[in-house]
Amino acid sequence: MVWRRDYSRKEVEELLAALERQARDAMALADKATRDMGDDRFASFLDFRKKVEEVRALVALTEERLTNLTDSKLDDLRAEFERMDVLLSTLLIKATRNYFLSMRDDQVLPIGARELFEPELRIISEMRSKLTRPQFAGRVAQSTIDELDETADMVRKVMARAPSLPDFSDAPSPPKRVKRLASLGRPIRT
Repeated sequence: MVWRRDYSRKEVEELLAALERQARDAMALADKATRDMGDDRFASFLDFRKKVEEVRALVALTEERLTNLTDSKLDDLRAEFERMDVLLSTLLIKATRNYFLSMRDDQVLPIGARELFEPELRIISEMRSKLTRPQFAGRVAQSTIDELDETADMVRKVMARAPSLPDFSDAPSPPKRVKRLASLGRPIRT
C-alpha cells in the first residue's frame, strides 16, 4: 500500500517563498566567501556550500511536490518554479564562478582543498545536464552553459595545484591481490 498525500496550492506557494529566501541567503554567503578569499579564509566557502545544498534539497522537494499535484490549475506555479529554478541555477553558477575568479594563481590553499572543491565538479556537471534538458531549451542562454564550462575548468585548475588530505593509513597503497591455491577449491578425498 502506498501512502500519498495531496498537497495544496498554499503549501507549494510556501515552498516557493522558502526557496526564494534560501537563495537570497546563499547569495549573501557567496559574497562573503568571495570577500574572505582576499584574506585566505575558506570557512565561509563551506557555509556557502552548505546553503547551496539546502537550496538544492528544497528545489528537489518542490519539484517532487509539483509532480505529485494533479490539479491543472497549478500550471502557473509550475511555470513559476521552472523560472525560479533557472534563475537560481544561473545565480549559483555566477556566484561559484566569481568565487574561483577571485582566487589568485599564487593563492596558498589549505591542506584538503582538493577534497573541498571536488564536489563542485559534480554539482557543475549535474547543473549542466539539468540545464541542457529539452524543457529548458529556450530559457537558458548559451552564455550560461559556457560559464558552467569555464567554471568547471577553473575548479580543475585549482584542484590541480591544491594539496589533498594526507594519507595516514598503514598501507600507502591498496593491498595486492593474493593468488589462491588451485587445490583449495577441490574436494578432499580420503
